[in-house]
Amino acid sequence: MYLDPRPAAAALARIYPADYYAYDFAARLRPLVARVKGTTERAKVRAYLPYLRTGARVLDVGCGDGHLLGLVRAEAPFPLELDGVELAAEAAAEAIRRGVRLHEGRVEDVPLPPNAYDLIVMNQLIEHVADPAAVLRRIGTALRPGGHVFLETPNLDSLDARLFRRRYWGGYHLPRHFHLFDRHTLPRLVAAAGLETVAMRPLVCPQFWIISLSNWLCAHGRRATAERWVNVFSPWWLAPATAIEMVQARLWWTSNLQLVARRNA
Repeated sequence: MYLDPRPAAAALARIYPADYYAYDFAARLRPLVARVKGTTERAKVRAYLPYLRTGARVLDVGCGDGHLLGLVRAEAPFPLELDGVELAAEAAAEAIRRGVRLHEGRVEDVPLPPNAYDLIVMNQLIEHVADPAAVLRRIGTALRPGGHVFLETPNLDSLDARLFRRRYWGGYHLPRHFHLFDRHTLPRLVAAAGLETVAMRPLVCPQFWIISLSNWLCAHGRRATAERWVNVFSPWWLAPATAIEMVQARLWWTSNLQLVARRNA
């Protein structure tokens, strides 16, 4: 599924303003939610470690303020080189303060060294680009032979996507999500870019349930209720939404997917 027409490149500064929530998402969390999310994020980062070695080079595309790369550094039992790509100047400046080697700009435009990275992370990124196959080809060139890329992206086959598909689904994230995939089309995209899928799994993401409900309330004249009570940072909403996601993981109906791909040559 894709957005047509899409915003022009000149509009990116408008649709990704300096206060865009993803640039400092962790800082917005309430203490209890932050502790739970920190546990899940550290588990995610530990899944990267088998693909790394001493002195390995890691690139986070769309790194925001460098929060994830900071966790990678903290969890790895050996030194790493950490790079990031980030469009937003303020978030990029914070990533630099955290010790990240920063490539500021769009992933389509920044010069990435060839055959350089052991691991490239693209969390909630591939759906934002105009030409996903071209971006993945660039990423493949930047990987060293045998290197891996982790992709996370919304799942069009999720239960919430099916229930709210007509107009309310949080995964649409209009006008920022240009392309959306499921567990069949995402591996095809990866193969078209010359990479090999080596693993794929459903990924729990409770936020889309909450955003979808908020969208539905707003569309039915209950905006005040949605703005006051339905909050993606609230544990009272995150807990039941997370439970729903965990139950349906066996059916691949979770709101997000994670795919691991390898460059073979």
